[in-house]
Amino acid sequence: MAEEKAINPEYNIPYYIFEELINYVEATAKGGKDPIMWDNVKSLLGLAVISKRLTREQADNLIAKYCREN
Repeated sequence: MAEEKAINPEYNIPYYIFEELINYVEATAKGGKDPIMWDNVKSLLGLAVISKRLTREQADNLIAKYCREN
């Protein structure tokens, strides 16, 4: 079993990103694919990195974990 690199699993996701992630996950769980919703999430993550609410590694971790656009 490969050991995963831990990226501070205890970090706080800003609420506005959390809401968008929930909306995106709910929409895709129902079978819909909406790349615009994912683009919104990515934009918010980018802004959170710029404003130092998240690190680039944390944002990348969220992208890897929740992106269903592939």
